[in-house]
Amino acid sequence: MTKNTLILSSLLLIFSFDSQICSAKQKNSSSNDLHFKIKNTLVFNADTIPPPDVMAVISKAVYSLNNFDIDVVANLYTPNASIADDEPPYSWNGPTAGVQWVNAVEQVCKDNKLTKLKGSIEAISVFQQNADNVYVVVPVSYSGLLPGKAHFNSKGAFTFVLRLVNGKWLIKSQVWMPKRAL
Repeated sequence: MTKNTLILSSLLLIFSFDSQICSAKQKNSSSNDLHFKIKNTLVFNADTIPPPDVMAVISKAVYSLNNFDIDVVANLYTPNASIADDEPPYSWNGPTAGVQWVNAVEQVCKDNKLTKLKGSIEAISVFQQNADNVYVVVPVSYSGLLPGKAHFNSKGAFTFVLRLVNGKWLIKSQVWMPKRAL
């Protein structure tokens, strides 16, 4: 009975969400109005926040770029992990994928004379978990300084899939999507 109630509630939420979008489009509302209506329609519960042990792994990966700390990421990835990013060579695989990724980002920063790179995790609203898998989209903002003290800012999101391996959450896949690509 509870399962049926949850399914019915989910369907009603989806239909409500769809009708808000349709009514906003029919009224020729601006995208800001549509965004406002969607935010007022959807309420994210506490279950959209990953548990602390999952966030610890994600935080280590995101913040590893603050100091290019390969030791932090050395044991965060599954043996068949895959990372995709907008830095050459764009993908890294295997248990050392995290180390390779941090080294590649560090090299790009050196090549572009980008200093003081700092990541910030923003509010998470997409999170799903079952017994041994996690899917989470993590909005992130990176900032730093370019030559001549010009400010660098890059916003986007990482999509992470984590697997529970021997009682420990490890990153199976990590994909960066810059906001400018949306």
